[in-house]
Amino acid sequence: MRTKKYVIALAIFGGMLFTTYAATSISQDAQETAIKKGPFRIPSAG
Repeated sequence: MRTKKYVIALAIFGGMLFTTYAATSISQDAQETAIKKGPFRIPSAG
């Protein structure tokens, strides 16, 4: 029973860590794409 509680606690903790990492990663990607976004060029041969 103790092992089950530890496994559940680790799963919850890992889920929280993943959520915070994903949130910061997405916000950084949004900032980078806003900076890199430029005019769309149509290829002449395509």
